[in-house]
Amino acid sequence: MPLEDPTKQEVHVTELAGPGDRWVSVTDASRIARRQEHTIRTWIAQGVLPVNPVRVGINKKTRQVRLSDLATLTPILDPDAGIATDWGMLDLPSIPKQQQQLLEQMTTLQQEVAGQLANLDGQLRNLAGSQEQFAEETRQTWQVHQQQYQQLAHRDEEQQQRIQQVRETLAEDLRDVDQAIRQELGNVLQLHALLEERVKAQDQAWKLAQQALRDLIAQSENTLRQEMAGLVAQIEQARQESAEAVENLRKYVAGLEERIVSGMEERRQAHEDLAATVTRLQAHTDQLFSQVGNRLEQLEATTGQQQDEIQKQVGRMGLLETELSTRIGQLATQVAGEESTWQERAQASEQEARQLRRDLDAQGRLQQALQKQLDEERKAREELARQVDKLLKSGQQKGKEHE
Repeated sequence: MPLEDPTKQEVHVTELAGPGDRWVSVTDASRIARRQEHTIRTWIAQGVLPVNPVRVGINKKTRQVRLSDLATLTPILDPDAGIATDWGMLDLPSIPKQQQQLLEQMTTLQQEVAGQLANLDGQLRNLAGSQEQFAEETRQTWQVHQQQYQQLAHRDEEQQQRIQQVRETLAEDLRDVDQAIRQELGNVLQLHALLEERVKAQDQAWKLAQQALRDLIAQSENTLRQEMAGLVAQIEQARQESAEAVENLRKYVAGLEERIVSGMEERRQAHEDLAATVTRLQAHTDQLFSQVGNRLEQLEATTGQQQDEIQKQVGRMGLLETELSTRIGQLATQVAGEESTWQERAQASEQEARQLRRDLDAQGRLQQALQKQLDEERKAREELARQVDKLLKSGQQKGKEHE
């Protein structure tokens, strides 16, 4: 071995810096860094570039540096430019030592493997017992879960049947309620139309009665005016006749006085005639006044009867109006009652429909909860089956490895 130059300040390294690091020869270092080999050796001699103290290769002259250390000093321009081979980098003197190390490692590994196999054998026996116990527990759990699943399936089927029955019953009830509401609404509308017709008929009858009453009053007034005019004409004629009779009486009395002057006999006779004439005149006057009084009494009686008849007609019209008002009030009350009853029935039907919807929602939530529980049971059974299968496969594989 050549002597080392004491002036050199080499820095030695024996381990790589990391998994991505590697050893390169001095020649390859100069080639991949595009530097002169003298420069690389100067860096090594100055201790700037650490070097492996063990020389490698067939001639034991090849020196190695780390690629990571070279990259800190100069850029790596061509990483594939190296020419050194694995044969040239071979470290022959260290092979026996490495073989001895490998034998020691194999012995230690065999001992560790034997211990681990013994432990594994015990663990396998324990695992076999645990596996049998777990298999028995798994079978029992499977049977229990199967029974629970059958019970849940039976319960689910019963719940589905109940839900279907409730849905059919609710649908039928809703159809009946809807049909009843529609029928009640039709009856109310029909009653409303009938009431409108009756109100229109009563209104028309009231208008006709008012018109008839107006015509009767106008006719009575015309008749009364005509009779009053005739009565006034008769009274005026009677007054004229009375005035003429009085005038004639005066004239006659004047003539009698002249006659009385001419003679007593004639006066006596005239007096008797005058008395007779006065008597006849008084009788005629009394008769005229009696006729006028009777006519006035008849006219007053007729007027009273007509006024009574008018009062009766007015009373009957008032009664008819009262009756119409009462009837209209009764009809309005009946309509209001029918509308209130219909509204109460509609509210009751709506409340019943809401209750039915709430029952359906509750049934739906119960069904969802049962379905969720069934899904969880299925997932638990599937997970349990996978774990059992995994344990069985693991036990079989370990048994085969042990064999």
